[in-house]
Amino acid sequence: MREGIKPPKFADKFFRLDWDADPMPVISLFPFPEPPDLSSFQLDVCGLDCRRKSIGWSDCAAIPRVRLRSAIICSIFNWVEVVEWEGVRLSDFLDHVGLDTHPEGYFAFYSSDGLYFEGLPRELARDPGVLLATGLNGQLLSPGHGGPVRLVVPFLQGYKSVKWLSSIRAFRHDPVGIKRLLAQSKTGYLGMKWREEYRIPGADGRGKPPV
Repeated sequence: MREGIKPPKFADKFFRLDWDADPMPVISLFPFPEPPDLSSFQLDVCGLDCRRKSIGWSDCAAIPRVRLRSAIICSIFNWVEVVEWEGVRLSDFLDHVGLDTHPEGYFAFYSSDGLYFEGLPRELARDPGVLLATGLNGQLLSPGHGGPVRLVVPFLQGYKSVKWLSSIRAFRHDPVGIKRLLAQSKTGYLGMKWREEYRIPGADGRGKPPV
């Protein structure tokens, strides 16, 4: 059992809270979807032109793979784990597939559970620390931790790192996100205490509207 966990009042709304999971907790607001194999995985993308296309993961073989060791933090439950992600930079993927939005626009990221989604401003989405991860601590990303592909945003609260990623869509205006819509979080930004303690690089976000 991890120490220091402080469940919020709405903890009973979660489908799964496994604090003993390795290498980090398994937290899911909704039931797990049936995961596809990475070899057959396809990610749907849609730009401001409303034209949808499916991108096979095998079509992304030319995108450089990177590893990123960072903390993932959930201030809602007061927990943190330092892990090593492996995948591709989201900015490289967006360039590879030709997906963009207005300079002051947003991207929304949808889970294959059909319910969970979160949004990011373009400037944060294109930060080099944001990944589409397929690996965790030297192993393929497990379904419990969001495999085969999940979003990783190390400089925001953990709930922004959408599990079981199925689609990315461009928006002109803020698509908000399910945590704010459910009033489970006022903002996705991490407090400076967390940022300073774990030396988290990336976009700062102070003085900006909620993410």
